Amino acid sequence: MSNKQNLGYDGIKMMLNTIRSINENTSSKKTLKEEEEKVNNLVLNNNVEIKVHSTDQADLEITEQEKASLNQLIENFKTQVSELAQFEEGFNVYADSVRLDGSIGDDFGFVYIAGNDRGLYLNADMLKIDDEVAIIIEKLNKFQHTYEDVVNEMISSRKTN
Repeated sequence: MSNKQNLGYDGIKMMLNTIRSINENTSSKKTLKEEEEKVNNLVLNNNVEIKVHSTDQADLEITEQEKASLNQLIENFKTQVSELAQFEEGFNVYADSVRLDGSIGDDFGFVYIAGNDRGLYLNADMLKIDDEVAIIIEKLNKFQHTYEDVVNEMISSRKTN
């Protein structure tokens, strides 16, 4: 009987060692990938941050034309959607997508994504939908097209470089 217990113990021990080695391999791959990616932090005229994520040094730069387009995009957002908007996280530029995080008042946050996982995402905790909030959500939704038009050019130019 003690022989069967040892086989069970040994089997579990081997299985745990296998799981540990798999976890170590995947965590080391993540660490290597994270080390390869670099981030370049820039600030637009409107004090909106741009974080460019890339493994290629050449892709970390934003051209003056792209900066001007993003500045104009923020200005358009403030006139078309809400002057109260805050862009805490700002822009995150990746090889296949551009993300803009912000919030309007204390009520809710929003995220625009162009490229992979494109769309408008809202973050709110028990947000009461009244006429004012419904109008803001409608304006946010309409602005998605403007946002995508501007940043899709940026994504396509980065893919060709």
